[in-house]
Amino acid sequence: MKSIISLILLLLVIGCNVIFSQEERILPTQAEAIRSLAVEKGFTMTTLNDYIVQTMGMPLNNLTKKNAAALISMFQSSTPPSPSDVKQTVVPVNPPVQTQQQNSSAPPQTTITPISSPAQPSVQTQQQNSPPAQQKPIQEVQAPLLIAEYLEIGMSKRFHLVDGNIIQGSIASIDSGICNIETADGMLKIPAKDILEETAEITKRDGSRYVGPVLKETIEDITIRSKYGDVIVDKRDIQNMNRYHGGKLVPWAEEKKTFYRGNVVLTDIFFDPTAFPLEPNSLYISALSIGYGFTDKFMVRTSFGNNFSGDLNLQPIFQFYSQRTATNRIAAAVGMDMYSHHDMTSVISKYARYIKEVKTGLPINEYKELPIGPEKITPFEISQTLSKSYKNTFYAEFYAVLSHRWTLETGRGEMGYHLGFRTSTLPFYRDDILAKGYKWSNDALGKVPFRFWAAFEYDLMKDLKLAANIWADNGYRYREISQVLKDYFTETPFILDGIDGEERTVDFDFGLLYAVNESLRIGIHFQHPYVALFWRIIEF
Repeated sequence: MKSIISLILLLLVIGCNVIFSQEERILPTQAEAIRSLAVEKGFTMTTLNDYIVQTMGMPLNNLTKKNAAALISMFQSSTPPSPSDVKQTVVPVNPPVQTQQQNSSAPPQTTITPISSPAQPSVQTQQQNSPPAQQKPIQEVQAPLLIAEYLEIGMSKRFHLVDGNIIQGSIASIDSGICNIETADGMLKIPAKDILEETAEITKRDGSRYVGPVLKETIEDITIRSKYGDVIVDKRDIQNMNRYHGGKLVPWAEEKKTFYRGNVVLTDIFFDPTAFPLEPNSLYISALSIGYGFTDKFMVRTSFGNNFSGDLNLQPIFQFYSQRTATNRIAAAVGMDMYSHHDMTSVISKYARYIKEVKTGLPINEYKELPIGPEKITPFEISQTLSKSYKNTFYAEFYAVLSHRWTLETGRGEMGYHLGFRTSTLPFYRDDILAKGYKWSNDALGKVPFRFWAAFEYDLMKDLKLAANIWADNGYRYREISQVLKDYFTETPFILDGIDGEERTVDFDFGLLYAVNESLRIGIHFQHPYVALFWRIIEF
């Protein structure tokens, strides 16, 4: 009889073990639901993993369906868990040092004096007061890393492994728990249990937000799996992204060797605009002007120095053509700089080589003193060549520009070029603007103001850009830095409108621009104004 009862009990135990051992692991949809609910409550992937280990005794991927259902119910309850519930547990790295009294055979009553006795400090107190070299460090208990839950044939991205290795490749096949990953260095066989889970939190510029495992990543886009389906996000639409490798947070700071697009994004190169306006709802302030992006195709600048001197001005630019992918951008734009009460002295000074004094027949840029009579000499000023009605008048410049930027095949940033043409309203009143005694020469170059330019940009590093520009301009003059500083600070503050300089129709310039932080850009180059300052406020 006893043997029969023992047999029945043994069968019951075996049956229970079989039943519990066959309990299925957590479903992918349950894991995704837990992640989504946890993010809504303020958890990160790291704090969520720590919380599950502390409450369930195992990481998320090892939970059963029953455990997962209970955890989902907890997050959906009226008192859901919060990140503050995660305990920061610390343990000594080495076991505590025992005293000689504890190792001796003396009776317990003679070993240690209680800490509460001020007369005789305890051995523990003596250890706390010992030199720092004898103190034992402590460290936090590290939560186990999360192993990849989603591994599929065709996944192409960087795979982070438990031993710290990082592999770039594509999964060609999965056989008996071994992933055959095709890389540039050959076919590698990686156990699935050695591949860490990679999860991304992506916030797009339009406010959309996605959280889920990374399935695929290219230079153009990233694919993540949500509980609603797989989502392909274009990288140019990403505003912010955090990654979690094995449950550990990696802040959004792409490696310098694969930064795709530099932090220095230019709206103009050395005064010559590009066809790419500011981002919508963003403001910039430079040493000469301020600007605001109304849409991704339209922005307006204004020169605050002219505004302070009574010459109100607006400088809109409109992008009328745009073709974009994640790695290639082509755009064309037109713009106009309008001045309500412009000092035409600064305009005439650009074209002084084409204006002659009637009596002498000399261009006015070739002398500093003008002979009036046989024995009289008077100082010469550009303003005396203008008729009174045109010294301050409405003035505008028009331009068109074609821009092309593309991502380098190596992933190290972008390069691009910009081609443009500019002219002005000067030809409409060219013959009426001069005072009596002065006339325009017959030089064909001086009849129509023009400026053609070809600019180039290249990302040297994520925060450093090389820029160059070459132009043909019949009103350009080379000026030294001392002349520029005097013009900017003393003559008419915050405006570069001086009349001095050496006339050069064709010239070029190059320099470097550096992103100090997310907003501030500084640059240095070899033509005026020599130093560039650009401060951008995003989401103004």
